[in-house]
Amino acid sequence: MEIVKTENPDKNDVVILELDRPRPLRLTHRVLKRYLAATGIKMTEIDQSVEDYNNMTLLIYEMLRADDPELTPEKCDELLDLAPLGTILQKGADAIAAGFGDQVQPEGQQGGQTARPLPPRK
Repeated sequence: MEIVKTENPDKNDVVILELDRPRPLRLTHRVLKRYLAATGIKMTEIDQSVEDYNNMTLLIYEMLRADDPELTPEKCDELLDLAPLGTILQKGADAIAAGFGDQVQPEGQQGGQTARPLPPRK
């Protein structure tokens, strides 16, 4: 089985956070699994969990670590000290919204789709 990645310029799910260099934030399957395992939260609790600054920065750490596997939590803290807190929070929220695609819209924006339950099985 071969996995083929296609480019879709209309669906960019990467958010750039300027730290020591431009660093990509991308909410992927692997990042989400690591975050959920580290926090013990459920998928339905993600929105509420990232309202806690420690949880948000843990999720950002996991996104940064996906691009830089040698990154430690301590080095991540040093890097995050290079950016204003508001920027860190906004970029984290933007990366979450981009990761979920049209299912989640950043606050104040219209559009997107609302998740609908699957029809019952017959």
